[in-house]
Amino acid sequence: MKGDVLVNMRPSYAIGEVSIPKNVTSIDAYAFMACTSMTSITIPNRVTNIGQSAFVSCYGLTSVTIPDSVTRIAKETFYGCTNLTNIIIPDSVTSIGDSAFYYCTSLTNVTIGNSVTSIGDYAFERCESLTNVAIPNSVTSIGDWVFSGCISLKSIEVSDNNKNYSSVDGVLFNKDKSELITYPAGKPNETYEIPDSVTGIGYYAFEDCTSLTSVTIPDSVTSIGGSAFFNCTSLASVTIGNSVTSIYSSAFENCTSLTSVTIPDSVTSIGEDA
Repeated sequence: MKGDVLVNMRPSYAIGEVSIPKNVTSIDAYAFMACTSMTSITIPNRVTNIGQSAFVSCYGLTSVTIPDSVTRIAKETFYGCTNLTNIIIPDSVTSIGDSAFYYCTSLTNVTIGNSVTSIGDYAFERCESLTNVAIPNSVTSIGDWVFSGCISLKSIEVSDNNKNYSSVDGVLFNKDKSELITYPAGKPNETYEIPDSVTGIGYYAFEDCTSLTSVTIPDSVTSIGGSAFFNCTSLASVTIGNSVTSIYSSAFENCTSLTSVTIPDSVTSIGEDA
């Protein structure tokens, strides 16, 4: 320790259940990096800052309680904590950093506090056991690829009072539903008709939606984002609306069941590996 800052914990010292001393107010970057024998950790209420990658690659960590004193979850804080099953982000936290929970493959439940305003890029990418997420009304910014690779995710619900985002049947949209941001990869539906309000399909919007066999894209849509339907291996039928002008790169890459596609006259550009 240095003052009231926990600077670094040698991996061999962090075994089983670990309690951080009560006088600690800040956990430095990489403090518990690769403490693979640590199974749980108690963080005292005086801690306000948890540094970047503080618990990166703590493979044995199954339980952690984030106290109400913490205001920010930094970049890659719990990156690769593959045995972490549950996380509660308290109302004191205002931001979730990039890749904060990347590759937490056993994470099944996450509660996002009512003060979080931003969720960084890749924040929950590859959380393969995550089934449901609720976005509170405080969130104003959701980064790119936040739920990419969340193959068990069935629903993303958004508070009705959120001014920037919305959801319909568990599908994430912007507020006016002009952009479809994320269709949860674990939804069991075989068919889906995109609402007429949508003008753009976001990047990776339908990635890994392996249950879908048919998608109807309405005439309101003008662009299909890059990798929008990447790895939709059961997708056999796609109806592309007559207003689509751009099909971006890798839009239908690895759609191995797709046998035919009709491209309307409106399309002016098709990206690589589409």
